[in-house]
Amino acid sequence: MTIIADAGSTKISWVLLDKDRNVNLRLDTPGYNPAVDPADTLDVLLSHSGEGLLSHNEDVRHIYYYGAGCSGERCSRVASRLQGIFPGAYCRVESDMLAAARAVCGDKPGIACILGTGSNSCLYDGERIIDNVSPLGFILGDEGSGAVLGRLLLGRIFKRQFSPQLCNLFHREYPGLESCEIIERVYRAERPNAYLATFAPFLSRHIDAEEVENFVIDEFERFFRFNILSYEDATQLPLGFIGSIALHFAPQLRKAAARCGCRISHIAQSPLEELIKYHGARG
Repeated sequence: MTIIADAGSTKISWVLLDKDRNVNLRLDTPGYNPAVDPADTLDVLLSHSGEGLLSHNEDVRHIYYYGAGCSGERCSRVASRLQGIFPGAYCRVESDMLAAARAVCGDKPGIACILGTGSNSCLYDGERIIDNVSPLGFILGDEGSGAVLGRLLLGRIFKRQFSPQLCNLFHREYPGLESCEIIERVYRAERPNAYLATFAPFLSRHIDAEEVENFVIDEFERFFRFNILSYEDATQLPLGFIGSIALHFAPQLRKAAARCGCRISHIAQSPLEELIKYHGARG
């Protein structure tokens, strides 16, 4: 049997394939990021939420785990924990960026992007990532991400750069929200990027307003200009996106791509379905 995992900091989606590569089980557990979480987190979350997988632990022969925060030595650390839980399995741990590349490009060259709470991109040759423009996080980069859209939205609302009608609408939907609370959550609390991204749905709800749509398209254009156009032959290669922001703002993302001479071939919220096909085809 084979396990495929799409692991984020908030949630891990697990799929168990039988010997014929058919889906035997799907389940979600709390998330894990080896860059910030204790080493035994995987053991704990599987013991609490992954009973369905653990009941097959002696039958699992392959594990393909794609995770946020997985790079370098962290990949070995995660693989070691998984092999301790599934002792008969060969375990391969890769980054969430490679998951996106395999999902949107398969075995063909292209550019893969993640556009969710954060943003990232890579140039993929059909087998491996050969170039990556550093996203730099939501303070220095992460253009087009939920966190940056939220950050810029709050700045425009509280500095009165949107129309009075839109500002009033925002304050009605977030009653009592004051700048002091925002500053506390962004500068002093944990996971400020996730907090900022919670405001992106406001933009989605009011995307029919011209000023909102233009705001979103302009930010996506920044994503293309600061990241995608840095890759060789960027306008000639197919371009695919994974992530909730990409999916929910797909029309605006396509408009921004067209402005920059790029062509989008694929948009999906999660890479998991394509990863099932990718690994299923390889036996």
